[in-house]
Amino acid sequence: MTSKDVAILDFGSQKITVLVGCRDVNNTLIVKGKYEESYDGFMDGEFLSVESLSTSIHNAILGAQRACNCKIMYLTVGVPTEFCYSTCKTVSQSFLKPKKIIEEDIEALFDTASFDMPHHTVVNKGAVYYILGENNRVSSPLGLVDSRISACLSYIFVENSFLNIVSKALLRCDIIDFNFVCSAYAQGLYLFDDEERDKYILMVDCGYITTTVALFRGRGVLNLSSFSLGGGHIAADLSTCLKIPFDSAESLLRKVVLSIKPKESENYEIMTDEGIVPISMNVANAIVDSRIEDIAKAIKQCLSSWQYKFPDFITVKLTGGGISFLKGGKDALSKYLSRNVEIVRLAFGQLSKFNHSSCMAVLSYALTR
Repeated sequence: MTSKDVAILDFGSQKITVLVGCRDVNNTLIVKGKYEESYDGFMDGEFLSVESLSTSIHNAILGAQRACNCKIMYLTVGVPTEFCYSTCKTVSQSFLKPKKIIEEDIEALFDTASFDMPHHTVVNKGAVYYILGENNRVSSPLGLVDSRISACLSYIFVENSFLNIVSKALLRCDIIDFNFVCSAYAQGLYLFDDEERDKYILMVDCGYITTTVALFRGRGVLNLSSFSLGGGHIAADLSTCLKIPFDSAESLLRKVVLSIKPKESENYEIMTDEGIVPISMNVANAIVDSRIEDIAKAIKQCLSSWQYKFPDFITVKLTGGGISFLKGGKDALSKYLSRNVEIVRLAFGQLSKFNHSSCMAVLSYALTR
C-alpha cells in the first residue's frame, strides 16, 4: 500500500468485503483491490457463527492483498447497524468574554457529555447543529466569535462484544492498526452533501437479510434503527410458497416486475433441475409485494419509536441491494410507507451498484480521515 491508499473491511448481510483504494485528482474514489468472502452473516445483533468468522475475515484480507498485490497494514472496519446504538445530547459552554471558536473548543464540547454504557464504546460522533449566543444556529462555528456555544451532538456506540470479536480476528491477521465506523454513519456522509443533510435525510438501506433506517441532520445521526428483514427473505418466501429451490427463487426475483399488472395467463420462466418451469406472474408478484409490505411495516415501527421527529414530507432515500434492484420495488415500498421513495444513485465508478453503497462509504470515510 502507498501512503495515499487505505484499506477497509465491511460486513454485509451475505459477504465480508475488503477494499483497497485511494482518491484521484478529481476526488473520485479509486478501488485498487477488492475481495468478497461469503460468511454466515448476522441476525438480531449477533453473528450466526463466531467460530468461522475469524477464518472468513482472514480469507477476505488475503484475497484483497492478492488482488492489489500489496500488504494491508491498517484497516477501517464498517460496523453494521445491528451492533450500533446512537444517542444525542445538547451541551453548552460559556467563555469569560467573546472569543474566536477554535477546534479545541469543539473537542471540549464533545468531551462534556458523559454516558453510563459499560457494554458499549463510542466510535463516531458528529454535530447535528451548533448555536452561538442565544439563537444563532450555524453548521460550523469555527472561526466565528461569541461568548457562548451550544450544540446538539450525536454519538454512535458499538457493542464491546463486536469490537472484541473483530479485534481478535484482525490481530490474528497481523493487523494491529485499525479503527471502526458505523457503516450507516459513513453512508450518511458519503451519499449526501452538507446542504442535503442540513435539511434532514431519511435513509433506508435494505440489504439481503438486514435493513437500516437512519435520520441524519448536519454531521450527526438523530435516530438509528435496524431489523432483520431484507431481500433474502423475499427470495425465501418465493422458495417456500412456490416449492422451488432457493437459487431458482433468487433467479425468479430478478425477473419479477411489480410495476405492471400481468394477465392471468402470463408466466415467468425459471430453470430448475427438472427443466424450464412456468411461474404465474400474478402469484409471484403477490408474494414479493406481501414481503415488501412487511418490510414497510417494520420501517414504520422504527419511525414511530424514534425520539426525534422530522417533517412528514421528507423523501425516503433508498439504498442497498434488497429492494433497489427490484423492478417496481421502490414504488411498492412508497405505497406502503405512504411516502415518496427515491433510490440513491452512487457516483459512477468501478463499484456503483446499490449493494456497494456501504463499503464505498466506509472507503470514503477512511480516506477522509
